[in-house]
Amino acid sequence: MQDSHCQIKVIGVVAIFTLLQLLILLIFGYTPYTDSIGYIILAEDSIKYGEPYPIASKIQELAFIWNIGSINTVALSLKLFHSITPLLIVYTLMKGISSWLVYAISKELFNHQIAWITLIIYILYPANYGEGTSLLSETPFMFLILSGFYLSLINKPLLGGILLALANWYRPMALVFLISLVIYFIIVYKRQCIKHISLTIVGFILMIIVIGGTCYLRTGHFIYQAKTGWMALMQYSWDHDNHLEKTTHLFANGNPNDLDNQGYNSVQKDSVWRNNFMIWLQHNPIEYLAQMPKKFVDTYISDNVNFCVYLKDKATSDYMYDEVSMRTLIRQFPRYSWVQILVILNLLFYYLILLSSLYSMISCMRKRQWNLFILPFSVIVLGTLLLLFFGHGEARFHIPFMPFFIMLCSLNFMNYEKKIVD
Repeated sequence: MQDSHCQIKVIGVVAIFTLLQLLILLIFGYTPYTDSIGYIILAEDSIKYGEPYPIASKIQELAFIWNIGSINTVALSLKLFHSITPLLIVYTLMKGISSWLVYAISKELFNHQIAWITLIIYILYPANYGEGTSLLSETPFMFLILSGFYLSLINKPLLGGILLALANWYRPMALVFLISLVIYFIIVYKRQCIKHISLTIVGFILMIIVIGGTCYLRTGHFIYQAKTGWMALMQYSWDHDNHLEKTTHLFANGNPNDLDNQGYNSVQKDSVWRNNFMIWLQHNPIEYLAQMPKKFVDTYISDNVNFCVYLKDKATSDYMYDEVSMRTLIRQFPRYSWVQILVILNLLFYYLILLSSLYSMISCMRKRQWNLFILPFSVIVLGTLLLLFFGHGEARFHIPFMPFFIMLCSLNFMNYEKKIVD
């Protein structure tokens, strides 16, 4: 009876959170982030040519292969409904269900009390509202990642692996979460988890083969995820290099990012950017490492992106992020709009979550309680290392890690015993 009462409370809180998300969508409408606009343009091309993205005949002229799942999902909404509104509603519902998944995963990792605290922090955190008003990849990606985690934790590893690979179709970061899950099972269950881990990996690989195979049949290229990583890393490294004279002479046109008029298609460009980066790295290893602190700061300095939802001129602004950027907040202090005040309050909440999470990790390490924090810890550490070594600094990129920061944060609120799963 008590457990039933707890579940009713959880469902009620999740329902309220979801309704608030829908209300924000109704009141503030669509948020046209730059990526969202790009997705719509490419989705409309897919409808025009009558095939999914990437379009076979466009491979040669595309600048790069972007987030395939996001673009095809937008195309499906436009094809079926001639509108993105139904998709925004679906994304909003995904965000609501994700709050329940965060609770359910925490319950499997810890216990009901910690899971309840995690859920409350998650729904109170202001930055968790309004994601469903845009077409950005974070919402479907995290919904699928959390679903895959939950299924694997409740002993459905094959399906869990499939959903992780499907998440990767939306945003090419799922490998971080897959490795984190493997680390968790090895540390917590040791040799007893070999079959479980194997099935998770098999599910992941099978879905990759399905996605890449169907693309190969259409285009002649095995493409299962976005191919923007090497481009972004090369551009960031080059743009922030203080000693360009060392390597300028090694590249055509003096710029490793200028691949126009060189005959490469969008798939080949990815390989060229990778090779160019390796050439740059050979001559600039110290510069490469020196850029990492700035990447780290830029990734974690703020969590303000989602507050663009509330901006009144978001549909016409040349640079929508300006009002909620850290530079603008510093420059306009203390004359803030109501949105900026909300951003400041959220920043205080955000920093508190980060500090509390750090305290939890240090405390668990000192007590050698690896079982308690290893899954969220692995996600955060591996994800951060990926961004430092193979990405570029942008505050939006830490958003997939926030549920796991909140899980760690919740450990500080009470003493508990680890739930033992047979």
